[in-house]
Amino acid sequence: MNRSLSLISAVWILALSGCAAPGEAAEPAAASPAAEETAPALWNFAASEDAIRPESCEEGGAPMRGLLPLQLSIEALNAKQSEVLAARLPEGAALAGAWELTSTDPNFGGLSGIALEDETTLLAVTDAGGWVKFGLDGAAPAAATIGYMRGADGKFLTGKTENDAESLSVRDGIAFVSFERDFRIEAFDIGTCGASAKAVEIAKLPATYEGRAIDPNEGPEALTLTPAGSLRFGFEGATGSLSPLGDVLRDGSAEWSGTETANPDGFALVAMDTVSLPGGEDREIYLYRAFDPLRGARSVLVWGPDEADQLTLSRPVMTDNFEGLAARVLETGELRLWIVSDNNFSKMQRTLIYAFDVPL
Repeated sequence: MNRSLSLISAVWILALSGCAAPGEAAEPAAASPAAEETAPALWNFAASEDAIRPESCEEGGAPMRGLLPLQLSIEALNAKQSEVLAARLPEGAALAGAWELTSTDPNFGGLSGIALEDETTLLAVTDAGGWVKFGLDGAAPAAATIGYMRGADGKFLTGKTENDAESLSVRDGIAFVSFERDFRIEAFDIGTCGASAKAVEIAKLPATYEGRAIDPNEGPEALTLTPAGSLRFGFEGATGSLSPLGDVLRDGSAEWSGTETANPDGFALVAMDTVSLPGGEDREIYLYRAFDPLRGARSVLVWGPDEADQLTLSRPVMTDNFEGLAARVLETGELRLWIVSDNNFSKMQRTLIYAFDVPL
């Protein structure tokens, strides 16, 4: 997000109605049979995949089209910086790695969302409508390529109204991206034709919440494609104290789900991801951030309902404007979490990627 960081706040909540007490997840209200019968059908990946691919990619597309090699310097944090960072982790969690990324390419920066494309590839979007694809060496980012998003007409997205990409989720090569300014979700078959993929509109997102117009810069910072294949989105802030969540419906519309994240301490929702745990249940992970001139950028990463399931990043930890989140369940049963910071294309900020392995 290319602006002063929001002072809106948000914290973990799993309730489907009302707010939980701090550290406690509220029980979802049971739906009546009549409500279940009349509930609108959710958009589904499996039912939509075959229609997206031909609309996004011309026949004969190549995965590397439009993606160019990126000269990138990847420096691990030094021993003292890593020690300070690791000391913040709750018991049982471990630092899988922490890196600062720099490049002489002026197009690199503004990483506002990340997602795992596969086990060896991390895909990022920038808030200038860019793609950055990283190879992974274990948890570590490696060689990278860069490209730019195209609209439905095949032309590059231009201007903040079009290209303010904030979050993404990827499945089977199709990237789903949420945009601020013009609140929407679009799909790109980047796995088939790389950055030559054309945008396919999935849904326009709400511009009002409880009768109030939403600021263009407080829109859909968070997006997740659930294991079942539905799309859920989260707005940074629709009122002074709430970050509401919503769902994309089968007819291409979108609606608020009734779930909100509450915010005591000046934090706002900026990213979310969903994984399927070994026991079969889904787990949602959230990333929140805050900023003020005195304390600088601060972040809270939450992967469960208990106090031991969260991490706070603030000084003296090396931290910055963390906006992107990706999650994966490892073969060990642990959860690996990557977060990335958006440097707003500013020399005064850093592009950081941190990875953590946390117990479930």
